[in-house]
Amino acid sequence: MNGADIIASIALGADFTLIGRAYLYGLMAGGRAGVDRAIQILAEQIIRTMKLLQVRNVEELEPRHITQLQRLTPREH
Repeated sequence: MNGADIIASIALGADFTLIGRAYLYGLMAGGRAGVDRAIQILAEQIIRTMKLLQVRNVEELEPRHITQLQRLTPREH
């Protein structure tokens, strides 16, 4: 959904991620320029997230960089 999700996937061991619908929204909104802008936004979010995590490159990312909010964990019935 955003750059932080991409970082989380990589930190948890993914070799790559797909960007889902982001490029489609950009395409519908502005054609090729919209796709370029959507990718630019994702790149900015990735860089911001990495700065906040204080890592210089994706190789430094580890599962310890990821936290799960309690409100997002499944409830046991």
